[in-house]
Amino acid sequence: MRHYLYIWHDPAARMLVASGIEFNDVIPALLDADGIVLRRGSAGTAGKPAAWQALARQQLPALAREDLHACGSHAWADYHGAPPAPGDADVAAILGHRGALGPPAALRSRFLAFAHDDGWYLKLLYAAWNDVAQLLASAIPPALGALDVDALQRGSDAYWLQDGAVQAELKTHDIDSVLNRRL
Repeated sequence: MRHYLYIWHDPAARMLVASGIEFNDVIPALLDADGIVLRRGSAGTAGKPAAWQALARQQLPALAREDLHACGSHAWADYHGAPPAPGDADVAAILGHRGALGPPAALRSRFLAFAHDDGWYLKLLYAAWNDVAQLLASAIPPALGALDVDALQRGSDAYWLQDGAVQAELKTHDIDSVLNRRL
């Protein structure tokens, strides 16, 4: 995790937006999945979606040590059961879509994530709030500050956590504007 956390929640869209959470911070929440599907780099186009790969749970710690920041953008979804077939067009479309589709039911996913510059911007779509609460409990170090997860669940405010302090912040996808004011 970076030395700060910006976070907000849209309950209607089942979407969490954050800056400060890196891929290796979510690994503990993924270790009960059978693996993830991952698209590195650009999303491609509607006619030619970007390639993706299936990674088994045992491969996730090695992936966390890679420089995902160098990929620029990436997307992933967890899967339960058998991995999808290589070249599955539905998986490619889901990983290329930035809208509020939600986690893919065919993969029995809990999460569908779109990230830019690992740790800079994360849009996390989820199936159940309890999974998000568990992910945050394992990802946020106490030194950043005590986030009120119940208040976050209600979705009324955005929050900035740094150096043990929690402050209200504006809800925005424009992470640069928040970080330019805060850092």
